This record gives sequence, C-alpha cells and structure tokens, in this order.
Amino acid sequence: MRILNRIINILILLAAIAAVVFSYMLFSKREKLVDGWDQMAKAISATAKTIDAGGASGTKAALELADDKLKHTNYEQLAQILPKLKENTEKIVAQRNALADSVQQAATTLSIQGIDSKELKNIASYQDKERAFNSKVQEFRNVRDKVSEGYSETARLAGGDVNSSEFNGPTTYSAAIEKVNSAVQDVVTRRNDYANYVSQIVRTIGIQAPRLTDKNYREEFAKTLKSVQTYRQEFVETKNQLDSEKSKALRLTNEVETHKKTISAHLASLRTQKNKIDELTNILTKDGSIQLPPVLLTGKEPECYKYVKGTIEYIDNDFGFVTIDIGKNYTFTQRYGIKDNKVPFPLTPGKIMTVARGLNTNQPVFVGKVFVTKVEDNSAICNLMGGKPSDFKVGDTVYFSDDDINAALGNAKQSTAKK
Repeated sequence: MRILNRIINILILLAAIAAVVFSYMLFSKREKLVDGWDQMAKAISATAKTIDAGGASGTKAALELADDKLKHTNYEQLAQILPKLKENTEKIVAQRNALADSVQQAATTLSIQGIDSKELKNIASYQDKERAFNSKVQEFRNVRDKVSEGYSETARLAGGDVNSSEFNGPTTYSAAIEKVNSAVQDVVTRRNDYANYVSQIVRTIGIQAPRLTDKNYREEFAKTLKSVQTYRQEFVETKNQLDSEKSKALRLTNEVETHKKTISAHLASLRTQKNKIDELTNILTKDGSIQLPPVLLTGKEPECYKYVKGTIEYIDNDFGFVTIDIGKNYTFTQRYGIKDNKVPFPLTPGKIMTVARGLNTNQPVFVGKVFVTKVEDNSAICNLMGGKPSDFKVGDTVYFSDDDINAALGNAKQSTAKK
C-alpha cells in the first residue's frame, strides 16, 4: 500500500511537472499571440491614421480603429470595428479614382495628349503621368500668360490700358477683351478718318486722292506728298510771278495812259482799215469759196461760248464731282478766212455746262449737266446737277448748249446790273 501511494505521488508529481511545463509553453504561445495581435492592431491603427491624413481626407478611421478598440480583450467587437478599415479604404480608392478621372477630363479639356486615368490609378506609373500632366498644365499656363501679355501690349500700342492679369480672371477677361477691341476699333476709326480727310484735302487742290487703306499706303502717301510738294512749288512760283506782275501793273498803268492817246489815234486808222477789209471780203467771197465769220472774236463776244469744248478728266464717285480740262487759260481757235484767230476765253465759276457722249457722231447721247464751282489755270471742278457719278465717263464732251449760253448771259447781265 505504501508502495502504491508512492507510485501515485510520483505520478501526481510527474503530472504536476507536466502541467507546469505545458502551462509555461501555453503562456509563451499566448504571449507571442498577444504580442502579434498588438502589432496587428497598431498597424491597423497606423493605417487608419494614414487614411485620415490628419483630418485632410475627411474620414474618421483613426477614431473608429483606435488601439484600445482593437485589443484582444475586445475580441467580440472586432466584427463591427474591422469593416471600418475596408469602408474608409474604399472611400480613399473612390476619391483616387475620381481625381484620376478628373485629371483626365481636365487634360482632354486643355487638349493635353497622353493622360490616361488608368495610368494615374496605377501605383507604378501615376507619378510619371502626374509630372507629365503638371508639365503640360504649366505649358498651357505659359501660353495663356504669353497671349495675355500680347493682348495687353496690343492694347497699349492702340492707346488702351489693360493689365495682362485681367485676361486671366474668370470675371474680368470679358471686360479686358472688350477694352482691347475698343482700343483697336478706335485706331481703325482714326485711320479711316485720317485717310478720308487726306483724300478731301488733296481733292480740294485738284490732286488724285491716295488709297491710304490699302497695304501699299506708304507708296500712295509718297505719291501724294510728291504731288503736294509740286503743287506747293507751283504755288510759290505763281505767287512770285503775281508779285512780279503787280510791279509790272504799276508800271503799265502809267503806260496805259500814254497808250490811250495812241489808241485814239489808231481808231481813225482802224476805221480806214475796216473799210479796206470790207472791200477784201467782197473780193474773197465772190466765188463762194471763202466766207468769213461776221465778227473777228476777241473773247468778249457771246458767240465765244459756242466755241468752248472740253472733256471730263476725272470722276469722284464718293463726293459726286468731276474735273474738266478747261480753266482760266482756255483758248479756242476761230477760223477767219485763211487766218487762225486764237481767242482767249477763260472759264469762270458759276456756269452751267452740258455733258454729252459721241457729240461728233450721228447719234450723240445727252449725259447730264454740271455746275462749275472752282477754276484752276488748266482745269476746273464741277458738281453734278442730277444723275449719278456712274452715268458719267472720262472722255465725255463738256460744252455750252443754247440754254447754258442764255443762262450764262443772263447771269452776266444781272451781275452788270448790280454793279
């Protein structure tokens, strides 16, 4: 019995020793498991904090997956807590995908090639695509800034005041563009007005108007300037001649008084000569081959109007006037027997003249009437009396009809009566 008790005690002792050994081994495993659990909890908590990014992401994963909630002692609650990690991760992934799609859409809007949202979502390629996108966006911005600076410089050259930053603002760009357009339009208007006034000035002095709105405006302006300089030179020469003529006039006035006496003496001689001319006329016209005009014209007779003939040299379609080749120095030839009588008959303003085409043909055509407004030495400016400028042509004949002569003589009588 004693031996049995000893054996039992030995077995109990061995069992106790085994229990102690297994307890130690179990405790050691438990410690490793608890330590691994804690490390996993800390990793999940750190991941949650990374997802929250200090509150920048808008998630609250760090609160929902705190270290104390992930302890092994809260094993029963893990089924409710751990899905929060997946939910927040899905939110971050959804945010990433939305941003990648937005970047691709922005690239498409800005016409930037080679930006694919799939590559932006890929961990291995997103950085290269991000740098490429940022580089292209910077290029786009540089181009925009250059365009804005160009518009601003255009406005400055046109006399406007627009800052380049105004073109970059979503609320200010429209007004900035309007300022530039207004400044450019003002320049165009001033250019057209300038060209118009220059044309009126040169036409007034009888010079052909330049086409200053064409690309060759410099050449046109140079021609006009040369014509004006020539006109100025002729004006100075004419003025000098006029001053010289005034001096001569003073001298000739005294001579006229002397010549008056001589003229009286010559009148008697002229009467004698006229009688001889009448005799010669009778002799010349006996066979009918020569017939002298009734009067040897001097330029003061009404019959002089019938000898006047000229042509249209220039037609101004914009202002409705023409220029003719008759002026203050006009002279016509009267055939008087075998003699050509050169008769000076200066054109004066205020006369009405008739315009015809094909006057010396079998079918002359009446074109219209013109009114003489300004007379130069060898030309005159005439306003149209009815009709359109397109009705008239360069080369049309200008003359005094019977009605024109009667009107001219009537005006002359009225002018004489007033004097």
